[in-house]
Amino acid sequence: MKQLSEALARFVQQQNLYNAAYGLFQDHDIQPRMENITDCWDNRIPISPELEYLYSHYEMIDAKTAGTHKLKNAAVEVGDAAVLFFVAPEHLYRQQLGYRFITSGELVHESSSWPSHHVVIATFNDDPLIVDTSALGSPVYAAFEGGAAQQVADSLANFFTALSILIEAACTFKGELKDEETYETKPEYIEHVKPLLHHLLSENQTTYLLEYLSLC
Repeated sequence: MKQLSEALARFVQQQNLYNAAYGLFQDHDIQPRMENITDCWDNRIPISPELEYLYSHYEMIDAKTAGTHKLKNAAVEVGDAAVLFFVAPEHLYRQQLGYRFITSGELVHESSSWPSHHVVIATFNDDPLIVDTSALGSPVYAAFEGGAAQQVADSLANFFTALSILIEAACTFKGELKDEETYETKPEYIEHVKPLLHHLLSENQTTYLLEYLSLC
């Protein structure tokens, strides 16, 4: 877990630096837990060792949901271009509704096409970010516009490192990643992050991650 531990520490550092300077949300992020906990998720959801480490050591903060029945999520900003919402582990079952679990009135049944070991841990524009809990390292996949899920990182550690790279670069660009006239991502931002991501991800993974986040 050393690689994941280092990746998450780097991610939180970059998240906090960005939020302090340009963040749009307060008390709505991912932070280390004061005390590690276990079994904070529904036992119907398969949890890989990497996800167990994430949820045991980190908390998804969402102050506005306190005392309500709303789905608890942490907001992770990538400049003015993207906001990923990471569901809290205690609400993981609810996050799977519409993916692994299909509702019909008051009835819930399992989808015949959704792999039971695929767990939706976050969404962007209601499109799922998925962890394969059955594979070594917990590879991460993303799907959008109803398409098939494509791998964006071969491990959860590499995904959070990639997210750190994107956030750190967004901070360099003062959070302004979109052209005000065209609403397209600034080419210089893409030129900046692509070589950094290619040291970590394959070319296909890099391309699909940027497409999933509507960065290109």
